[in-house]
Amino acid sequence: MKKLIIFLFCVYFVNQGYAQTPQIKWWYDVHDECFGNSACADIDHDGKLEVVFSCYRNDSSVYALNLEDGSLLWKVNTGGCNDVAPLIFDVDMDDSLEVILPGSCVPKTFCFKGHNGAIEWVTTLHGSDSPPTVGDVDNDGKPEILHGNFGGYVTCLNGEDGSIAWDLPVDLNSWIQTAPIILDVDNNGQLDFVVANWSFDDNHKIWCFCGNDQHLIWESDLPNDYMYHGASFADIDGDGFMELAIGTYDGTLLVLNAEDGSLKWDYSFNNPIYIGAPTTMADLNNDNLYEIIFIDSDRVGVLDNNGDLIWDFDIPSWYTSFRGPAISDVNNDDTLDLVFGTSGGVVHALHGANGDELWSVSLRAHHDSSNFEIDHAPVIADFDGDSILDVFIVGGHAIYPDVQFNYGRGYAISTESFGGPDWMMFRRDTVRSACVRLDTVNIGINEIILEDNEIEIYPNPSNGNITIRYKLKKQTDVGICILDITGKTLHNTSMPKQASGNYIIRTSEIFPHKLKSGVYFYRLNFGNSIMTKKLIVISGK
Repeated sequence: MKKLIIFLFCVYFVNQGYAQTPQIKWWYDVHDECFGNSACADIDHDGKLEVVFSCYRNDSSVYALNLEDGSLLWKVNTGGCNDVAPLIFDVDMDDSLEVILPGSCVPKTFCFKGHNGAIEWVTTLHGSDSPPTVGDVDNDGKPEILHGNFGGYVTCLNGEDGSIAWDLPVDLNSWIQTAPIILDVDNNGQLDFVVANWSFDDNHKIWCFCGNDQHLIWESDLPNDYMYHGASFADIDGDGFMELAIGTYDGTLLVLNAEDGSLKWDYSFNNPIYIGAPTTMADLNNDNLYEIIFIDSDRVGVLDNNGDLIWDFDIPSWYTSFRGPAISDVNNDDTLDLVFGTSGGVVHALHGANGDELWSVSLRAHHDSSNFEIDHAPVIADFDGDSILDVFIVGGHAIYPDVQFNYGRGYAISTESFGGPDWMMFRRDTVRSACVRLDTVNIGINEIILEDNEIEIYPNPSNGNITIRYKLKKQTDVGICILDITGKTLHNTSMPKQASGNYIIRTSEIFPHKLKSGVYFYRLNFGNSIMTKKLIVISGK
């Protein structure tokens, strides 16, 4: 009974004592809105995270900011509007990160060196609103970059030099604005990709192609309207194959079987308006099943894996959220939550299990501008090493053609939460799955480091000694930091670079003192990935 009381006290203390009002930490002014969202990583090898985002035509620049304080790392003017979420990845396999950004009104795809913004290569294409994705789709051991284009193309670039591997005409009477999500739809060991179109007539379709030779696996004419954002995906029914969730502008959410494109189920609110925002998947109520999140205009909906509505939330004042939510535990209760920005310039956090509002921050009020809005999805991580989750988001105002009146501002907001996992780019990962996998423990941006995102920390609760098990996919540096509930570092271990393979670390081997009863946090660094896990210790007799 004594152990149970200590356990319940620890859980209550975390859930109640640290669910505080978020605070604006810093802000950075730019000259236009940012529609393309952000990505963050340690791009300059200083052990701290940076964020990269781009702005529209009155600014025309790509920015890299130091997330600990908002100072400028570098800035590059691309010569025109940028409307795409950047990709951060080591595309040339030189152990340094690059930033990939397709231009919108400038029909070029840029590769910048992460540490200083120098242009590594530029490829002239068609112009794009499609967030790039990355994977070894041709099985040559090197990463390829995929994105859609105006004119109806999907292009594949070789990461090492930006050369065009292929330029696939999917539908020349449309734009391909969805990100080409990358997955193995039929479990044959070959990566495939799925895109949808913004049709110029009523030929609304979704296509699945083989990544190696681009042959058509299936196409679906189920959509009845436009599609702007790509599908989210996960195995929501446990059949061993992925399912895809995508919204259309007639207010319909389609869930398809990824192996053949057949309809699993669909859903619409009564009196639907339009689903322009991307869908998202995560276990929001700790039932070990995926829920699907979507936004129809000013209404957020959460469905279970059978397509039944769990809860919905009306965004105040009929404001919209076009870029969708980021998912993390932002109130310390070990339940995932939703964080999103709105056209009213407000950042909202909703409890994942029931949709209750946890907090909101009006950036419009802070900026003191009546037309400040947010058309940008947040990223979430620990920006300054204090083990507390922070949110970065950009808002502003854009009118055309009088662009000289446009403005923008990026904000860092502290959630006052020790939760997780990170959400460090648009749609969460480099294949744009928009999914927090059930086996995820705060996976950071370079998910290829961990084999199958696999990590275990057990037992929890423990008696003070725990075991950490993980499997590395490639050689990387590993660090383990133990913090108390206030964020004070109790122990920090940096290990020599570890090769790929399985590892088991027992804390009794690296931390000589047994932890007393209480709540602690283990922060693990795998290369550029930063992961935090909450641990409850019950060491009483």
